[in-house]
This record gives sequence, C-alpha cells and structure tokens, in this order.
Amino acid sequence: MKSIKGVLAVFTLMTIACLSAPEARSWGRLGHATVAKIAYDHLTPKARKAILEYVGAPLPAISSDADTYRPYWTMDLGFVPSNPEYARKFLNKELQKSLPLNISPWSHSITVDDNFKSFPNDNLNGEYINNDAYYVSILSKELRENAKNMDPFERYKAIALIVHFLGDMHCPMHVVYYPKNTLKGANNVIFKGKQMRLHDFWDGAVFQTYYPTGFGDMAFLADTATPKEIKEITEGDVFDWAGRTAEKCWPLHNRWKEGDTLPDLYPLELRPVLLGQLRDAGYRLAKLLNETFK
Repeated sequence: MKSIKGVLAVFTLMTIACLSAPEARSWGRLGHATVAKIAYDHLTPKARKAILEYVGAPLPAISSDADTYRPYWTMDLGFVPSNPEYARKFLNKELQKSLPLNISPWSHSITVDDNFKSFPNDNLNGEYINNDAYYVSILSKELRENAKNMDPFERYKAIALIVHFLGDMHCPMHVVYYPKNTLKGANNVIFKGKQMRLHDFWDGAVFQTYYPTGFGDMAFLADTATPKEIKEITEGDVFDWAGRTAEKCWPLHNRWKEGDTLPDLYPLELRPVLLGQLRDAGYRLAKLLNETFK
C-alpha cells in the first residue's frame, strides 16, 4: 500500500497535469468575481475592514485564487459514490479504498442526498464525497475563533477558499446527486456548432453569449433583491444553502441527452437562473463573512 505521502505526490502531479482543461473551472473568473463583488458590496464596515487588513485587496481580487493555485491548495480526487467503476478505475489503481480519503481533498463541488439535503461532512460510510459546504463551515469556524492569531498566509488562504467555494456551490454543474445517477444526462453537447461539455457551457458560453464582460456589470445585473428578499435568500446556514441550490439546479442536469444541440437562445432562457445563482451566492457569502468577522 502506498504511503500517504506517495499518494499525495501522485495526485498532486495528476492535478497539475489535468488542470489546464477548461472543465476544471467553475463559473470562470467572471462568475467568481461577480459573486465576490456582490458580497463585497454587502459587507458590514467591520467585515470589510477585516478583509482589507487580512487580504490586502477587495474580494474580487482573490475570488479565483483557489483555481489558480489548485494544484497546491486543493485536490478533487474524484471519489463520489455515484461514479461508475469505469470512471474510478484509474484512481482506484493509485489509491487504496482502505486509506482515509479525507487526507487532503478540498472539493470544489457539493453532494446531496435523494431529498436534496447536504451531507454534514465529506465521508459517507467510509467513502469520500465532494462537499465544499463542509469545508466552508470548517474554514469560517477557524477564522471566527482565531483569525487574529492565524499565520497570515493560512488566514488569507482560508478567506480565498471560502470566497471561491461559496461561488462553486452555486454553479449548477458543481452539484453531485447521490444516489441519483446524473451521468445518464448529457456530458457532451453542441452549442453554436461547437462541441463542449455541459460543464464548459456553464463556465463560459452562457456568460459570453448575452452579457457584458466586466464583473462589475454582471454584479449590477444580478444584485437586484430587496432587503426582505435578501433576508429570505440568506436564511439558514451553508448546508441549507447547498440543499436549496441542489434542488433548484436538479432539472438542469437531466434536460439534455448526450450529443444534443443546445438551442441558440438557450442562454436567454437561462438568464434568470444564472443571475439568480450569482446573486444568491453573493448575498450568502456576505452574510457568512459578516458573521465571521463581526
């Protein structure tokens, strides 16, 4: 059996090799910066002061750091209960299932059960599951209790991961449904004559078709809720938010079959969903950071 160190080395190399693929990113930089901009605009003065002191820049500046430095900070090991054996085969050769699978993975996705309820951790009967909601809860608790005494780099990294993960968990293609098998839905689709992964469509094409390119413009389009609506959107905790996101996004996973051609006007149809998810993520991120640094 490989040592933990050996396993980590293998997966670090795998991650570095694979991360150039566009499907490895969620929302893209524009989406993540939009979420961060909305959140930053809704921070309390105290939270904003803490962010500027600990990070040295407004939130949009660090919103994609978790992707930029992904080989060093996080690892998506690919172990989710709904993965078929063929999708796990290569990883199974390198990592024994008897090893503790929470040794280092910081997933960029969430996993929910059949009732769209988020799991409380990243371990389901001994198997690793994607659950960035769990990591957000851990990181925010650490910052809440000990931010002033943390190592400056680790503190910045914790904030950057929270900002990114909150965005990730609101991206429709970053939800894993267990035991529902979403792999029966489309993986590769065609949009405007180009074949792409449905994940890639959500990461880039849906933005580029109808919207301006600046995150400030995107934030302006999305940040439209009233104080009453914001209160409703931010009700509950990070696990509640994950479950509500999963329920809202479930229909998007199974609408298309493999090889389907998406209508040219599909992004227009998705406009309310796209802006709504960016908006909800921004408001919830602001609430979490306001509570963390109150």
